[in-house]
Amino acid sequence: HLNHLHRVTTRSKNWEELFLLAFDHRSQFIEMAIESNSSLNRVADLKQLILKAFIEVTEEDFLKGKTGVFIDQTFGQNELNNVTGQGFWIARPIELPGSKPLRLEHGDIGTQLLSWPIEQVVKCLVFYDPDDTDMLRIQQEDLIKEVYDACLKTGHEILLELVIPNAPNLETNKYLRSIQRFYNIGIKPDWWKLPPFSNNDWKLLDNLIEQNDPYCRGVVILGLGADNQKLNIGFKEASTSKYVKGFAVGRTIFADVAQQWFLGAKTDAEAIDEMAKNYEKLCRIWDKARKA
Repeated sequence: HLNHLHRVTTRSKNWEELFLLAFDHRSQFIEMAIESNSSLNRVADLKQLILKAFIEVTEEDFLKGKTGVFIDQTFGQNELNNVTGQGFWIARPIELPGSKPLRLEHGDIGTQLLSWPIEQVVKCLVFYDPDDTDMLRIQQEDLIKEVYDACLKTGHEILLELVIPNAPNLETNKYLRSIQRFYNIGIKPDWWKLPPFSNNDWKLLDNLIEQNDPYCRGVVILGLGADNQKLNIGFKEASTSKYVKGFAVGRTIFADVAQQWFLGAKTDAEAIDEMAKNYEKLCRIWDKARKA
């Protein structure tokens, strides 16, 4: 407990609000490239365009000091290098895309983190269901605990993204049970990345976090490719939550543009301009929902 208090009270910066552009996707970009008969080398080129769109929007006054990115090292290492040290919030994924049970993309986490700048948040996405078989559930929990312990040793923050697969509707109760389970086994992520909940469920989550780790940095809302209308509803529901700090959305912003760009239907400049407009629009939707 004392070690945790030391960890959470010596953080270098406080993030009260976050407008995050997530483009750490790997398998989705590979699929786009293959479907359009494009070289996989173009994935890295696209990530460069997405970063340019991001930088363009961050010049807005209401976003100063509140923006950040999720970028992978597989296709976005140059972009990671370019944003590091610039004052942005940065998260970097470690999971092997689509893996269940969870696997790490680049091997031993302790070895990986030795070369990571301390400002880069360790992002771990896990397809987790509290009703999975004990063997599968414990196998995943053990690896997440290993990642968490490594972060404690190196001082890196960790973001845990929970996705419950094969659920026809958002089963909020399963998310709350899952989060409680991680707290029960001693895992206290600095950040959670979760899908949109209802207003009442956000209150339940606030209480759950308050009881288990009141020093939690907060929650960011993932998009799951939803359109702006659905995200607007989700943002409004989350606006009263103490721990929700913002959103971390990707495909809603870049998916359609990326597909057209791969097919040659959009130039680099057109792609940058359209993605920037999509990102800024979403930022304003969140800002309006928060202030309502």
